[in-house]
Amino acid sequence: MGRVRGFDVEEALDVALELFWQQGYEGTPIQALCREMGLQPGSVYAAFGSKRDLFVAALRRYAGTVSDEAVARINGAPSGLQGLREYFDHLIDAMVDGKRAWGCLITNSLVEFAGRDPELAAMFQVHLARLQTSFAAALARARAEGQLRPGIGPESAGMLVAVVQGMNVMAKGRPGRRALQDVADATLTGLAARPARE
Repeated sequence: MGRVRGFDVEEALDVALELFWQQGYEGTPIQALCREMGLQPGSVYAAFGSKRDLFVAALRRYAGTVSDEAVARINGAPSGLQGLREYFDHLIDAMVDGKRAWGCLITNSLVEFAGRDPELAAMFQVHLARLQTSFAAALARARAEGQLRPGIGPESAGMLVAVVQGMNVMAKGRPGRRALQDVADATLTGLAARPARE
């Protein structure tokens, strides 16, 4: 029978996730991870494997929590355009007052690794593809509801992903709510149908 661990693996993983999110992979030495997790290196290696294995676990946890919440927000709104608006409003709130002030862990990691690690690159692409699929579904709903300008539809989902990626990078410079809101407003206004004239 294996030895029972004397710590909560999920809690330790959450601590590691936050450190990687704030400081990046290279900027987070294993000693800092062990100190903040309150664990000896042997316990970390026994529970998670290498530092890279711990990082991959943190990325998966991030995708399974932060990203799931974002996708649910898009898909759960009464209309397609409202789903997009709620997503961007929540994103901006998190960038100004929450942990997204550190940017997005996936975006930060994509920039940091820049094609050096094919396995991680595949994880990043799955994340971005999932977001793009959710945007495309919301845009399809919005078009069916007559909320979009002519020529706008699911094919604009890639542009929305690019806008979000840009906002994630902006957030790390703490530009303030107004600057982030201006980007979101301009993006959504560019998609929306113009009101009918009286």
